[in-house]
Amino acid sequence: MSSAAPTTCPEAEAAEAAFEVGASCAQAVLTGCCRLLGLSEKQAMQLGSGFGAGLCGLRETCGAVNAMVLALGLIKGADHPMEAKEKAALYRHFRSHVEAFDNVFGTHVCQELLKRASIQKQAGDAPEARSAAYYAKRPCAAFVRFCAERVAAAENEPAVGAPPGR
Repeated sequence: MSSAAPTTCPEAEAAEAAFEVGASCAQAVLTGCCRLLGLSEKQAMQLGSGFGAGLCGLRETCGAVNAMVLALGLIKGADHPMEAKEKAALYRHFRSHVEAFDNVFGTHVCQELLKRASIQKQAGDAPEARSAAYYAKRPCAAFVRFCAERVAAAENEPAVGAPPGR
């Protein structure tokens, strides 16, 4: 598995720290980026609470990726109903961030990401207990860091999906 190179991005550092004290991958990205998003830490935790473990534990799209797209929407998303052409451009823009994740990690599907680290989903709905062993085997901190870095960088990207004249 490839990993993202460490940086000194404050949002990525805060996101990784939140993950390492028990936040889900989605909560960690949103909490790490809450200043950029205009959210309190509490709001960021609440907003991300259902997206962890591949969307509420389903092991589908990685929670960090879900949170990244949600955050990108708050930073660069449309604040109005869009026509098809504008919507397609916005989707391409958001998808480019997901594709960048895929290029580094091979997929954005939680189950596949964990399988690459030889981690299988436990039986039942209960999340695995957080411990030093949990963090040692999980690749998720790298996913959280990468997604928070993408969100932080988006602040300087040109707007996508804005109506003419904005």
